[in-house]
Amino acid sequence: MFSQTYLLLGIVLFFISCTTTEENTSTVIENTQVVSAEPSSSQAYPLHENITTTLFWVGESADSNTNGNISNFASAWDENWTSSYGGIDDVNKHFIPKENPFYFALPYNDFDSNGERKRDLEVYIPWAKFYDLNGSASLCKNRWIKITKGSKVAYAQWEDVGPFGEDDKNYVFGDGVVSSSINEYAGLDVSPAVNEFLELNGMEKTSWQFVDFVDVANGPWLDTITTSNMNENWYKPDYSTSWQWQLNGIINTNYDVSVYDVDLFDTSKEQIQALQSDGKKIICYFSAGSYEEWREDSSSFEQEFIGNTMDGWDEKWLDINNPTLKTIMEQRIALAKEKGCDGIEPDNIDGYTNDTGFNLTSDDQLRYNKFLAQEAHKRDLSIGLKNNLSQINELIKYFDFAINEQCYKYEECSLLLPFIEANKPVFQVEYNEKYINSNDERSALCLESQMSKFQTLILPEALDDSFRYSCE
Repeated sequence: MFSQTYLLLGIVLFFISCTTTEENTSTVIENTQVVSAEPSSSQAYPLHENITTTLFWVGESADSNTNGNISNFASAWDENWTSSYGGIDDVNKHFIPKENPFYFALPYNDFDSNGERKRDLEVYIPWAKFYDLNGSASLCKNRWIKITKGSKVAYAQWEDVGPFGEDDKNYVFGDGVVSSSINEYAGLDVSPAVNEFLELNGMEKTSWQFVDFVDVANGPWLDTITTSNMNENWYKPDYSTSWQWQLNGIINTNYDVSVYDVDLFDTSKEQIQALQSDGKKIICYFSAGSYEEWREDSSSFEQEFIGNTMDGWDEKWLDINNPTLKTIMEQRIALAKEKGCDGIEPDNIDGYTNDTGFNLTSDDQLRYNKFLAQEAHKRDLSIGLKNNLSQINELIKYFDFAINEQCYKYEECSLLLPFIEANKPVFQVEYNEKYINSNDERSALCLESQMSKFQTLILPEALDDSFRYSCE
């Protein structure tokens, strides 16, 4: 852990280092010093000033004098919070937490006492658009706030309800005052890590404000990010997840990354298990919107739902409204589960914007893409939204990460920011050779990528590992 001074309206100096690999040989690109303005908030949230802030922690015992006789072995959204966290978060802890030690509680729960989701959440919770309201995820758990005490600033994630009350929505999401008068109208509980970082004495006044993840500044709160949410058990990568994307050739297993994105059909179960035994998560690629005659299940595709040839590729578009196609895709997702993949990357799921040979509409594409996400999650598989930038706002609640090709080339990277705002990673790739041949171009790309919290690679279009540059 480390401390850092943040200048609210100034500029920050930092170093960019792009680790490169060409022909499987690592070469370190020279560090470049840059100056960058602090990113501005993409959404304005109410600022809550002079709020009495109290201390609580995971595993805190019930005490009638300090916490209303409510223990914190479980949280409002995690019955096994102490176990999920890794132990009791007191000053004598002797373990590395499994979840973010920078956490807080506010007096609102989006579920009632019967475990049912409260009604009309989209009316007053600004980020409800990021969630499937028919799903089981809490809209509050893991959201970020910025907490200020004098010149000190910390960021933390929402992991419990408190200090007192569970339905103070006018205060939490609006400009209302704290409803409970207990402990000098305490309206915010913070963890020991936050308390120590801000040098609080256990009950002091602070100011706080919700922030989208894209606006969370660097600091120790990003060392470990909490991603677990209610009964959603599939893999959820965070923004900092490093990755390698290789769909052709013998897989180079030597990269020190967290995620490998590989071909579903060409990668064996044994290869997947070998990578996982080395601590990697595996995303399995397949095309969900085009016909590839060389695939082992190609005989299952009927001529009636095979359409026009894709521009520049030896593939043909598919009629996503055909029920037989959905059955084939269910089988492909089931194959990913059987092989042990942690998630899937269905490609070509933006056919409605192309000359497919079918009269596909935006609504057709939305229904099909939601179907893919639901089938993946049904099998506890993560799923990424591949390209399809025009439907991000409608689909972000169903997808766990984004994979994009060349948003910098086409000047459309800003369209991907909702994923970062929703604490979901953007895995991004550029193919342009100018980033290979020019240090200045590459440094500028990596700087912009890091400011956006993207995970950007420069790769060959063949995705065959003939060269690789990473903007980590």
